[in-house]
Amino acid sequence: MPHVFDHTGFITPSLEKSVAFWTDVMGFEPRPIVERSGEWVPPFTGIDGATLRIAHLFSHDAHLEFIEFATASGEPIAAQANQVAVGHVCFKVDDLDATVNKILAGGGTLAGKITTITEGAAAGIRGLYMRDPLGVLIELLEKAPAKG
Repeated sequence: MPHVFDHTGFITPSLEKSVAFWTDVMGFEPRPIVERSGEWVPPFTGIDGATLRIAHLFSHDAHLEFIEFATASGEPIAAQANQVAVGHVCFKVDDLDATVNKILAGGGTLAGKITTITEGAAAGIRGLYMRDPLGVLIELLEKAPAKG
C-alpha cells in the first residue's frame, strides 16, 4: 500500500500565536484546539508525562498541525535552512513581493532575500526563505514569467 501524506507538524511555544499568524496572515482555516493528556500520549510521543494542545489548520490541499507541549523544554531555535532535520513548508504564490510584505507585516522575518533561480528546470522562478514569528521556515516561489 502506498503511503498517503497527511500533514506537517511543528512544535510551538504558543499555540495562540501560531494559529493567529497562520490564519490571519497565511489564510489557513483552523479547527478547534484539542487537548491530549491520555495514557497513550507519553508512549506515543516518547515524552514522559506529556500533555499537549493541538491545532490543525487547513488551506486548499495543505494540512498543518501545531503542537504546544505543557512540558516544553529548551529554547526555540533559529535553525538554518541547511541544518540537518530542519524542515520547511513551501507555497507557490502569484505575487511574491505582496506575499513577502504581508508576512513581514504579520510578524514574520526574512531568512533569505528575493532571488531569481538562474539554472535548471526552475530557471526564472523567483523565491526566498522566510520565517513565521516563532521560527518556522517558509519557502515562497513565484511562477516564472511567460516566455514571449
